[in-house]
Amino acid sequence: MTENNEDWQMQRSMSPKAYERTIDILGLNQASAGRYLGVSARTSRRYVSGDAVIPAVTVLFLRSCIAHKVTPVVPKLKRGTRQN
Repeated sequence: MTENNEDWQMQRSMSPKAYERTIDILGLNQASAGRYLGVSARTSRRYVSGDAVIPAVTVLFLRSCIAHKVTPVVPKLKRGTRQN
């Protein structure tokens, strides 16, 4: 993403393609992005498919991570835990 610090703060919506690119830049797949964001893997997949609207707070958080070069730390799933 080639946004400057002012641009990301103003963009409160994100297309499914932009979400997919953003999580890729952060080194996440759909399931790990869901864990990082505190939503299910299914919800993350729905963001990518366009079946769910990406909340503005999620958009701002992801863009902030890119702007500030944050390396996500994703919690591991516990054994026997199923993520939808």
